[in-house]
Amino acid sequence: MKKKLSLYLAFVLLAVFTFGSSGCSKLLGPSDADVIKAITESGALKNLNMQSPIVVLERGRQKKDGSWPVKVKMKFTYEIKNGKMSPPFETTPVYFLVKSKDDKGHTVWKVKF
Repeated sequence: MKKKLSLYLAFVLLAVFTFGSSGCSKLLGPSDADVIKAITESGALKNLNMQSPIVVLERGRQKKDGSWPVKVKMKFTYEIKNGKMSPPFETTPVYFLVKSKDDKGHTVWKVKF
């Protein structure tokens, strides 16, 4: 009986260690580089002049719809009347990122609007 229990326990520990160390993709959210790339490629910042790089402040848990909330800090300016630029503006929006397939079939992160 003890031999079966220890064999079962060893199998469970091996499975947990294997899945944990391999990093199951369904359990992992986007990395900082993935977040920055998804935000810049989304087109949400196309009329803004970034004053400092995007900084990832915190990541939330995956939502039921499959999206990952990510809070970032950005500092930017934008064009106002007569071609003048606004004073630097800092904001901390929350973006929701989802996994998607690109034209070539690769898995990429995209901002959910």
